[in-house]
Amino acid sequence: MLIRPDWIHFTDREKVNIHYVWDDTRGPKVFVCDAAPVLRAAMQMSLRARLVLCMGLYEWTVWRFEGLDTRPEPLQIADAGWCAVADPRYLKFYELTRTEWLGPIEGPLWCAAMWLQPAMSRGYAFPKDLYDAISFLTRLAIHVLPRRDGFEAWLDVILKRLVQVFPEAPEEPFRDVFDRHVGRRLGPYIGRNVLNPAGTFDPEESVRFLAQTLRQASVAGNPFLSSPADLKDVGFRGVPYVLEP
Repeated sequence: MLIRPDWIHFTDREKVNIHYVWDDTRGPKVFVCDAAPVLRAAMQMSLRARLVLCMGLYEWTVWRFEGLDTRPEPLQIADAGWCAVADPRYLKFYELTRTEWLGPIEGPLWCAAMWLQPAMSRGYAFPKDLYDAISFLTRLAIHVLPRRDGFEAWLDVILKRLVQVFPEAPEEPFRDVFDRHVGRRLGPYIGRNVLNPAGTFDPEESVRFLAQTLRQASVAGNPFLSSPADLKDVGFRGVPYVLEP
């Protein structure tokens, strides 16, 4: 299971301060910030970098509520989402019952999880799902965070890094037309370490992180992961939950 990264930190006093307006019936209609600059940057980076950005944004909302909610699902989804960075088919289709996730804490967690699912599982084939999630998760984080200065500083560094190190590259139109090796088409492997604004990107560390995450999530029986049978049904080739070279 993931642990909170060093770049996301709020005091207990800050976390219990629910300063924002939340209406379960209106959702993003109460957001006031603009995610257009984030989307412009996302369009200039590789597909896998967009998936990593999505995961980074999701984690800001999840860890904002650390200690305020005891449900296991948000972190289980985070684990499965990082597996989907390696291959989107690892993330199973899921739905969380809306009426069981209400209020200013569980409501945002539900929204984050439900916007993340289509982005990570099918964003490689339907780019709009991925861009919509990046926009939503950016605005959601800014809306619910106790303070936004740390998030905005982090986002500025990470967007520049992802664009510079992992620029967009056009996909070959006839490569893997039957979706046998989706993970190979997303660009170089990128791990969670790229999201550390105080560090430098180490490709080998990224590979180790993804390989370990796949192994641990599978062994733990994460309910948000596709089973080997599910993967076979969608044409997956290779050994499930082993990082392809």
